[in-house]
Amino acid sequence: MQNSQIAEVFRSTLNLRWSPVAVRLMRPGEKAPSGVDEPISRIRHCQAIALARRGNSLYLPPRRHACPDGAAIMGLVPMSPKLKSGELYLLFKKLPNLECAKKMIVSRPEFAAGTYSASVVAPLEEAAFEPDVVIFTLWPEQAMWLCAASTYSTGERQIFNTSGYNSTCADLTVQVMTSQKMNISFGCYGARASSDVADFEVYVSVPYRDLAVLIEALKKLSLKSIPEARRRIYMPPIMDNVLQVGEAEKEQVEIIIDRERCSGCGLCAAFCPEAMLEVIAVGDKKKAVVSKSGGCCCCYTCVGQCSQKAIQLKPHSNIPNGGK
Repeated sequence: MQNSQIAEVFRSTLNLRWSPVAVRLMRPGEKAPSGVDEPISRIRHCQAIALARRGNSLYLPPRRHACPDGAAIMGLVPMSPKLKSGELYLLFKKLPNLECAKKMIVSRPEFAAGTYSASVVAPLEEAAFEPDVVIFTLWPEQAMWLCAASTYSTGERQIFNTSGYNSTCADLTVQVMTSQKMNISFGCYGARASSDVADFEVYVSVPYRDLAVLIEALKKLSLKSIPEARRRIYMPPIMDNVLQVGEAEKEQVEIIIDRERCSGCGLCAAFCPEAMLEVIAVGDKKKAVVSKSGGCCCCYTCVGQCSQKAIQLKPHSNIPNGGK
């Protein structure tokens, strides 16, 4: 599958606002790929990500990197003594003391100076190269589905290694290249101060080799789970009676099934976590019926899953004084 096709699947299934960004760290001796431009001024790696998500393809050798911290973390240049010591973090008042700064620096992922010769970024759909990682700028709900796609494929939960420091360089590029696992970042001081990433946006970075598996999972999730969640199909009706503190109630939930609408498909019975429903033969047709009294947890799963809108839940509460 071409990068343009891969990008389109992510765009359509997640409803992306921004293009996924292909990132490659160039090995010594590699030539710049076709279709990329070297900017005339220096920019930060986080700024390059923001520019690439909007359609720009950029080649950044060390002379075009504006952030010495990010360039050193990615192995393009040596780390400056002030940055290596942690002194600047104290001057910026980003950390309380030198001990804390040194601990953060030692624990963050970074490449040795000279490991790479340049960075390249591009919208994934236009990348004429094989990226090391692909960085998504997402709303939290979109990030959730990307995580769900990973779990769909493996059954495993995500364990992220992140920080509020050195986000796009350390957390999204180096960490993902070395671990070959998805990682998340909420941005950092530099990324938030020098790029247009919005307050409600987060980054998720994925190893390029994992995209094909995530695509297949997202295609499956988009058949049912994603559209259902986005339609908020389990929203209960607005409650007009509430209990006061200390009051007790006994709730009974009446499950009302419209026999005319019911198609007997059995989805309500299959999805009911409390096994309240079953499908029986009524004449020459199958219909859903309530199989037991009491026990309905009022989760609205049967209501949301019924394609014929044949089920309603009617809670009955003995609220003292009629709830008044």
